[in-house]
Amino acid sequence: MKLRTMLAALALTLIAAPASADEVWSLPSGNQLVYDRDVGDTAVLTYVPEQGDGRGQIFVVGLAGQYEGRGAYQAYWVENDDAGAACPAALTDAEGNTWRRWGIATISFQRATFPSRITIARGECLNAPSGRITARPVVGAGVR
Repeated sequence: MKLRTMLAALALTLIAAPASADEVWSLPSGNQLVYDRDVGDTAVLTYVPEQGDGRGQIFVVGLAGQYEGRGAYQAYWVENDDAGAACPAALTDAEGNTWRRWGIATISFQRATFPSRITIARGECLNAPSGRITARPVVGAGVR
């Protein structure tokens, strides 16, 4: 009898729990940008850089847990040293990791909720973000 009660409580908990926000966008390179995790008030988006090993990460300040009412955000990106030129100074990210390849970025959502296109501009090291790419939302079977 206790087992049935515990299973029923577990089932109710799972039904009442909010679904995780697995959000994915397709980059112009064909790689995918993934909403990976939250660190405090910062959302971490991950991607495979066009060169080098490992995953690049974009730390979007103020986006964590923000699934509605999205707009424009300040961010910074990091990549492994083999993905390109290193900056003259290192950056320590929100999780305490140190990077020598990084820069400032801006992230703008075109709609307030997912699915929405994202416009990303980024600069190397302390240079202002320039250029823009648009990432398109991936829904359904397109997620890798």
